[in-house]
Amino acid sequence: MTKLKIKLGDETWKIVSPRAALLMNINQSTREELLKELHMCKTPKLIIIDGVDGVGKTTIVENIIKKLESKGDKVVYNKFKRRRSDNGNFKTPTKEYEWIFRKEVVQEINRRMITYNDEDWIIIDKSPYSEYFYQRVKGFDRGFITPYGNHLMEQEIFNFKEIIDNAIVIFLENDECWSNYYNRETRKGNEGHHTSYQTLNEKVYLSMVKSFKENQHIYENTKRYRNIKIKNDSESWKRVYKIIKQLAQEYE
Repeated sequence: MTKLKIKLGDETWKIVSPRAALLMNINQSTREELLKELHMCKTPKLIIIDGVDGVGKTTIVENIIKKLESKGDKVVYNKFKRRRSDNGNFKTPTKEYEWIFRKEVVQEINRRMITYNDEDWIIIDKSPYSEYFYQRVKGFDRGFITPYGNHLMEQEIFNFKEIIDNAIVIFLENDECWSNYYNRETRKGNEGHHTSYQTLNEKVYLSMVKSFKENQHIYENTKRYRNIKIKNDSESWKRVYKIIKQLAQEYE
């Protein structure tokens, strides 16, 4: 079975892969049929850690994975990423190709969600909705993306909305995020690493922080969503882990 037709809550139909369908809110008989078809015994729980660049997502994720694995759980943490070096057309932003690059960035984030086998947990440290937040930052030049390019990008941003609505979503905030971001980007530059965009100044960065926070209503249909403020310490991840475990009980 490569693709199947799933009826959504708004009475429309969508063609998806079996693994994508399993992460949606489908009826039990369909779920059992798909698990059998895929030779799997369970549906993994999906955790999406969202937040602005520099908030501390990766550190939180790595600690949570260690904790879950210490309990004997299997975790998949995919890191698929589109880089400018993957295609010569992406090296320099242009009107013709920039929207394609950004769309493929989101495609790779979406692929992180639906690439799994028989794990207990899928965890990703970036939401496909982050591109939606970036688009709404005043003064944040995304290159040469036209309104039509934005439209095509948004099709990919919301491609797996039904999966995200059924996932555990944790939005992180951190009062020290600007310092974290600036120090990280400065370190990358000193080490000769190339990034997709130049380091933001503080004003534009804080506009990005504001956009991420103000547009959280995009998760309005997500039943397992929490907004958590963390610090640069060794304790915040424990609070995030505890909340994830509480929310995960709703899957049982």
